[in-house]
Amino acid sequence: MADPRYRNELSAMRLLIVNPNSTSEMTDRIGAEARNHLPDGVALTLRTNDSGPAAIQGAADGKAAIPGALALLKDTPCDVAVIGCFDDIGLSDVPADGPAAVIGLGEAAIRTADRSGRRFAVLTTSDLSVPVLEANLRAYGAEANCVCVQASMIGVLDFERNRVAASQRLIAAARRLLDAHPDIETIVLGCAGMGGLASDMAGALHIPVIDPIEAAIGMALQRHAQNTAK
Repeated sequence: MADPRYRNELSAMRLLIVNPNSTSEMTDRIGAEARNHLPDGVALTLRTNDSGPAAIQGAADGKAAIPGALALLKDTPCDVAVIGCFDDIGLSDVPADGPAAVIGLGEAAIRTADRSGRRFAVLTTSDLSVPVLEANLRAYGAEANCVCVQASMIGVLDFERNRVAASQRLIAAARRLLDAHPDIETIVLGCAGMGGLASDMAGALHIPVIDPIEAAIGMALQRHAQNTAK
């Protein structure tokens, strides 16, 4: 729930979520999950990168998605923007002096996990995504608390095609991960497609599970409140 001290500022907030891939169904679902964590009155705009790949799995897909994602960030007025991909596509290319604050989905979830002080693991989709996320962890200074980045071998679009089956496979992958690494205290869901599954997974696994969409919305609200208080 939004801090009442910031209610007026948040009610005027313009939030943009850019999906760097071209799958509009994913954009809509990310938006629906984001609304579950937004206070009334926030103006939410969703944009899909029609020039991007259908899914982003690894550095090559990410590179292909950057131009379109950056163009949407530049051309859509907002106060805070979220890059709706856990790989944080194009985040490092956003000008620091731009008119809006820009947050990466992965950045928000990883920083949330790291601030908890608990040992965590990132459970992502493809092996191709692992080196990208490991590099991001180092860039965010969060590698010390991270046990590992693990691929679930579930495709990004599997969470759109058959969400129930993909969710069951993800829980099974998480259990295997916990068996292999008993020191893991928290799991970070490392894909936008996994957004909205954290609560059910936490109940099944009996450990905290961080939802990247929820983490990004929390960071966006906080960033906007800080900016308006200056």
